[in-house]
Amino acid sequence: MSVTLRHAALPADADALTALMADYLTWAVGRLREEYGVEDSPTDLGAIRESLPYFVPPKGLLLLAEHDGEPVGVAALRVIAPEVVEIKRMYVDPRGRGLGVGSALVDRLLTEARDTFAARTVRLDSCRFMTDAQRLYTSRGFVEREPYEETEIPAHMRQYWRFYERKS
Repeated sequence: MSVTLRHAALPADADALTALMADYLTWAVGRLREEYGVEDSPTDLGAIRESLPYFVPPKGLLLLAEHDGEPVGVAALRVIAPEVVEIKRMYVDPRGRGLGVGSALVDRLLTEARDTFAARTVRLDSCRFMTDAQRLYTSRGFVEREPYEETEIPAHMRQYWRFYERKS
């Protein structure tokens, strides 16, 4: 009954990563519709799978969380500038909630940001309705900031997001 975190390997973990990211994006798009009446594009499994190499060294990394050998969480880092990385695609499946998976993922990402990428700044974006995640981020020293230039969030959608940064 333990949770383990490991670097995801491509192509071996592509199916698990794609499934978790698709669950996350489907949930987020649904919540955007419910909370704000925003219609966003549906989740495209092919596009998710094609995006995975975007998060491998030296441009980033992918973490996979497993509980009893089953994938229950995912998170990525993306290098956006020298000494600056961004947390992306962090998601914990309902089967992994309440087990400390989210905390473990954030802590490992912060360690990887420092040790693997020599990052002095870690940024992230979070939908406004993701209040549990935002509490986790602020508990780890993240502070809210203005949208940053490298964000993937389109300008017309930024009103529904919060942007955070942690400097070391």
